[in-house]
Amino acid sequence: MRILTISDTHGDLRALTAVLLSHPEADIVMHCGDGERELNTFLQEHRDYMARCYHVKGNCDLCSISPTELALDLPFGHRLIAVHGHEHLYGGEAGLVRLAQRQEADLVLFGHLHCRTDFVMEGIRIFSPGSASRPRDGKPPAYGLIDIQPGGIVVNHGEVPRSIG
Repeated sequence: MRILTISDTHGDLRALTAVLLSHPEADIVMHCGDGERELNTFLQEHRDYMARCYHVKGNCDLCSISPTELALDLPFGHRLIAVHGHEHLYGGEAGLVRLAQRQEADLVLFGHLHCRTDFVMEGIRIFSPGSASRPRDGKPPAYGLIDIQPGGIVVNHGEVPRSIG
């Protein structure tokens, strides 16, 4: 199973579209917040993505009624929890670990910091795709690819394509 994760698009429909259309093989698309408006616009134009597209509310997704947390069971006994992160990062990444433990998840996807992140803490994979439009880590705009395999979870960061086609 392949999960495409993106976050913090902040109105950049071009970046969102470029990323999503460059990975049609993704089984799940997870937007980790601050981009609900452009995601909805994309889904109106690409309805074939609706059944596999999920998102959580970010701190800039004003007037959203979307969930702030979303848990999904994955193949091979894995479980993910997705959040934007602004409510869980006070005090550092330990808040994400506690959230995962409460949800019995071994993979946390989050955004908010606009920085690419990938590490394991207390047996839980903590992953942020970074920002697809406004990175703060000195690296190009990015997204994440996560492959759920029998042997474990494999993650990679990709750079946002400069053009859609």
